[in-house]
Amino acid sequence: MTERLSTQAEAALVELSEGTATEQPLMVEPDTRAELEKHGLISATTHGGFLITEKGLVYVQKMKN
Repeated sequence: MTERLSTQAEAALVELSEGTATEQPLMVEPDTRAELEKHGLISATTHGGFLITEKGLVYVQKMKN
């Protein structure tokens, strides 16, 4: 991904990556959610939250390195 995410979107993505599968998915602000979805980094769940995608996990790993 050549385009950089906003600071708020990066923080939300890191928080999502640190959660576990059994936790309630993070609710994110609409503008942040739209930015992350646009880039395919999160996906909506059937119960109203969001989960990080495989692409999102890869992005977080690149941010940490």
